[in-house]
Amino acid sequence: MIPALRDVSLIILLTPCLLCLLVPIAVMVGVNWLTRKGRRALPDKLHAAQRGLRKVDEIVDRAGEKAAAPFIAAETRRAQVRAQWENLKRQFSKE
Repeated sequence: MIPALRDVSLIILLTPCLLCLLVPIAVMVGVNWLTRKGRRALPDKLHAAQRGLRKVDEIVDRAGEKAAAPFIAAETRRAQVRAQWENLKRQFSKE
């Protein structure tokens, strides 16, 4: 009698655990299915997105170069004037 009740109690205890395991198993199967389905469609879309991002990067680089060009030119001119001034100061200080 006791072994039979022990078996029944194990079945009663294990049934909810097994039912609770169905949810993670279903989630894993669904994720696996979506991953396989997505792997077929994603490469084309990812390549298109990468091309778009490269275009955006080129546009931003060109805009940055255009925006920075006057400042770079001004800094270069200032450095040239300073170098000429220092050169003149050296020439007149030697005499």
